[in-house]
Amino acid sequence: MRKILVVNWQDWTHPRAGGAEFHLREVFRRIAARGHRVDLLCTAFDGATPEERLDGINVLRRGGRYELFNYAVPMVWRRVLHRIDYDVVVDDLNKVPFATPLYVDRPVVALVHHLFGETIFQETNPLFGSYLWLSERPVPWIYRRSRFVAVSDSTADDLVARGIDRERITVIPNGLPDLDWESILALGKSPSPLFVYLGRLKRYKRLDLALQAFARVAERHPDARLSIAGEGSHRPALQRLAEELGLAESVDFPGWISDDAKWSLLRRAWALVYTSPKEGWGIGSLEAQRVGTIALVSDAPGLRDTVVDGVTGRVVAHGDVAAFAAAMQEAIERPERRRAMEEAAVRRASRYSWDDAAEATLAVLEAAIAEAAAAEGPGR
Repeated sequence: MRKILVVNWQDWTHPRAGGAEFHLREVFRRIAARGHRVDLLCTAFDGATPEERLDGINVLRRGGRYELFNYAVPMVWRRVLHRIDYDVVVDDLNKVPFATPLYVDRPVVALVHHLFGETIFQETNPLFGSYLWLSERPVPWIYRRSRFVAVSDSTADDLVARGIDRERITVIPNGLPDLDWESILALGKSPSPLFVYLGRLKRYKRLDLALQAFARVAERHPDARLSIAGEGSHRPALQRLAEELGLAESVDFPGWISDDAKWSLLRRAWALVYTSPKEGWGIGSLEAQRVGTIALVSDAPGLRDTVVDGVTGRVVAHGDVAAFAAAMQEAIERPERRRAMEEAAVRRASRYSWDDAAEATLAVLEAAIAEAAAAEGPGR
């Protein structure tokens, strides 16, 4: 049995939880199910207990999101967690790094979805954006002896460009859950053109581009609809933009939806749209393809890894509204072409599983443990 500590800003029950937390749960609950001890150190939030066991993982909540949790982690380690004989620490580099190699005397594996870089300035104010941008700069030095797990080739390329040794990076894509896919695929498509976005409604996601492209589509196809599902701080601005573009009757914002509703919506859609300038992977793109819906995405890190252009969807130059509108119109006006891509999308997406992701992640953890033991010599 291995003892594994995972450090992340949030657990998957946090109101602000997103794709990183979903990934954490799916991978590490499977590792825990194999008999390993997995502890998760994360932030507290209103209504949450300080400690509880979820999906076989011991969740430890300390501090708050706005109390600079990354600075609290070293104190929690020194006061409590260092006494536990962890074999390895997983540092989830999501937003502000925890810099665990500076104070943790255990092998560290850095799990990276994506680093923001300059895209953070599209989401937040210059002061906080500069803080986050600067906090990412020393990552290559701080984690130089760590092994890395990247969720896509694009993320791995970004890490190499920042100075990380490529040989220390293992690419492990996100997986998909075990569901009754045939039953979902048996559901029919929407009788009229339906485009869907599923995810956080944040400014840096650039959903304004999707709305602008859809406005062009709606001029030629007034029966077309766009559903933007999810919650986030940018929702009011997106709703105002939809009204300004004359799309109040064509675009809906259902907010957060249940898993059953999600899969039904993805299946009914004619295409998923994703216009971010940068993602770690873009799990929604893969989920859509698994249920036979093509993905139209920006040619951006992470997203381009999830789509084979012209085969399972379209990869469009980021920010090119006209090109994105043309891809949406193709989905409507060339149904035979769309159906061929839908079939190819199902075949490709069916290769991804969370079981495979968990097995590959555990292999990286074991390699990090072995490397540390070899460095310490036989006296360990």
